[in-house]
Amino acid sequence: MSTEEKLDELFHSIGRTKKVEFIDENIRYASASAVAEYVETYIFDVLEDVGDKEMIADFLRDNGYKVEKTSV
Repeated sequence: MSTEEKLDELFHSIGRTKKVEFIDENIRYASASAVAEYVETYIFDVLEDVGDKEMIADFLRDNGYKVEKTSV
């Protein structure tokens, strides 16, 4: 097994909290595509943490979606 495969196996075996801590400490070394690969699993958590719902709405509008704000 290659070193990369071992690291990938180890990363997948640890819990979410440890993954978050690791990513927080090392995010500056990651490419956008690498971040996207792991963010996909937690996308709604990430969007909630961003907290800028208008930015998210603008992104959706720019990609052809109709966005309407409703009362919750």
